[in-house]
Amino acid sequence: MKRYRGVLTAVGLLGVLPAFTNIRLAALQPVDFVLLLLLGFSILKLIYSRFSFRISSGLSGLFWSYSLLLLTLILLSALAFRLAFYPLDAASFLKQPVIFSLSKLLQLTAIICGFLWLTNVFLRRESFFAQAMTVYWRTGIVCSLYAILSYLALLVFRRDALEIFGAYSNLDGFIRARGFFNEGGPFGIYIVSVFIVGLLRRHITGRRLGAGNLVVVSIAFLLSASKVGFLAAAFLGLYAVLSVGSFWKRTLYVLVAAAVLFGTAVWLDLGNQLLGYLISYENIQQEIALRGNDYNLVVGRVSALYIVPRMIANHPLTGIGYGNYPLMRNDPLYLGPLPAITEVEDLPALGVPAIAAEMGIPATVWLMLLLFAPYWLSRGRATILVAAALFQPFAHALAVQLTFFYPWFVSACAIAASCYEKKYDKNINR
Repeated sequence: MKRYRGVLTAVGLLGVLPAFTNIRLAALQPVDFVLLLLLGFSILKLIYSRFSFRISSGLSGLFWSYSLLLLTLILLSALAFRLAFYPLDAASFLKQPVIFSLSKLLQLTAIICGFLWLTNVFLRRESFFAQAMTVYWRTGIVCSLYAILSYLALLVFRRDALEIFGAYSNLDGFIRARGFFNEGGPFGIYIVSVFIVGLLRRHITGRRLGAGNLVVVSIAFLLSASKVGFLAAAFLGLYAVLSVGSFWKRTLYVLVAAAVLFGTAVWLDLGNQLLGYLISYENIQQEIALRGNDYNLVVGRVSALYIVPRMIANHPLTGIGYGNYPLMRNDPLYLGPLPAITEVEDLPALGVPAIAAEMGIPATVWLMLLLFAPYWLSRGRATILVAAALFQPFAHALAVQLTFFYPWFVSACAIAASCYEKKYDKNINR
């Protein structure tokens, strides 16, 4: 077991660190350092072995497909050098034109390498797979508890919170739990991933989740007031309900799920919030005249609704280069009535359309097909396996960044669980 100590440590870190996205050093998350070390180790091992390496047969297709995709993205980013850049004020070296795109590509390469390495480990040693799910589940519980306590402290004391604090108050005075994420939205969808891994762990190992643990994680999810988390839970929950065997059970579960989801949507005021986005987009010029450079309007999702379609229309095949949105969104060709923003790094938060703006439509379609690979593998198997396989593409469609590792962790678990279940079925049928 000693020879595997380093592997087990890396697996454990990849199960814990994705929860801590708001703790950064030089724009890198803690998990990024582990992933970059894994990438360096993998490259050295590849060179040392004279470019012969062992990988599970079920992963070889994914390995070559992702490798070709990354090479394509490098070429597309090189083509983007011909476009005009609009650097940020006081930007660090890594956020300079060209360097910024290359650093983002390196980060994405490390993410994909980590995903393939982790999946390969899971397929080779089932005990590591079970331990990784346990670590991820327990980390989610701890982060949920921290978020709840932070929420209660902010509710009682009503003071400005530190950036690392597990809850925050928005401009309207509404308090939201966020754990170690920058906002409640990303934290909510992370909690959905914790639920999925917990249920997958129960399915594979038979270990109970614990009523107390479920209550803690559920409360943290509600306190996050996450719209994207709510949509992810609604979609995956609906799939699970429709997968139940009999008609009457499906009917009963649909009614119960609809009541719960409707109540949650009312509590989150989801309808008015979505309507607010639509009104702001349709009346963008009047809103800017009224609110000026309000970052809730001119940065993020609302402004991206105006900018991203223009980027896609101008560069449908090649995109603007992966990671280049913050450095090109101020181009008058895309900006229209919106003001130029050079003080902060603006992220579009639009999911697949934003990916298409940077990668181009063909590469985005290619990427989405690869993200659905766990689903093709898990079709016809247990509902929780399919839900786990669908989590990553749905998470990125809801604007979770490709460089957040936790969706990749869930997909690695989905692939491993599907392969083990397939192997068990073959043994039973012999």
